[in-house]
Amino acid sequence: MNDYTGKKSFPKDEYQTDLIERGYEVQMTKATLQKGDFPPPMKILFHTLLICVSNKTTAFNEIPLKIQYLGYAIMA
Repeated sequence: MNDYTGKKSFPKDEYQTDLIERGYEVQMTKATLQKGDFPPPMKILFHTLLICVSNKTTAFNEIPLKIQYLGYAIMA
């Protein structure tokens, strides 16, 4: 596996378009997304990521940017 040829970042427009196409229901105006605005399969993905890899200190319905990118990388 050659990770050096993979993406280093995600263009904001591409990222937002992909999430909306995958069922995110709210216009993205800030960095934190709400788990409840996704369809059930994506809710499960982000919930699992939040539980397993996040040192979360706020509500579990908010998805911080680093977890968003991790979830997006898994979906891509």
